[in-house]
Amino acid sequence: MKAHITFAALVSAFACLSLVEGANPVTVSVYYESLCPDSRRFVVTQLYPVWQDLKEIMLLDVNSYGKSKDSPAGDGYTFECQHGPDECEGNMMLTCAKKHSSEEQYMSFANCTMEELVGIAAGPRCAEVSGVNYTRVEDCFNSVEGQLLQHEVGVKQAELDPPLYYVPWILINEVFTEEQLNAAQEDLRKVVCDAYEDVKPEKCSV
Repeated sequence: MKAHITFAALVSAFACLSLVEGANPVTVSVYYESLCPDSRRFVVTQLYPVWQDLKEIMLLDVNSYGKSKDSPAGDGYTFECQHGPDECEGNMMLTCAKKHSSEEQYMSFANCTMEELVGIAAGPRCAEVSGVNYTRVEDCFNSVEGQLLQHEVGVKQAELDPPLYYVPWILINEVFTEEQLNAAQEDLRKVVCDAYEDVKPEKCSV
């Protein structure tokens, strides 16, 4: 028995396909520091709550490095950070958590650690809250693996154009402007919703 597909069904199918293809998520790229007060404010009051509401239209690229420097040392690297050695440890912890966790777990973990702004001291408790395997993360940031991962973030950040001169550094759809940076720090929800070129989710009206 042959199946018959009506013209109306075909039109409906193509319409649905067009909607899916046209609904490109908004890429939000962030470069931040684990002990930076401005980074804390952005992650806790903007990035995490907005991502929770609008994750279906957002594509995240979150990186903990900022105004750091690294130098080769043996098989790995040593790091100097704007807010001292504790920040370097915190940055690497976050990078390792990103590597060894789901996005949901990582974002919850990052938000938790940034709320306290105490670096790796918050790691065990925040891992438990977020469902992150802290033993795996700790093994990573206490080894060459973590150093190599952190160096890779630095290499990636060094390719930014214009180069980073403020933290947090925020790009929307891989484009940086000072106007957009300022707007995202104050109302990331509006920035994301304005950039989304499809039917706005209900959470855009919150």
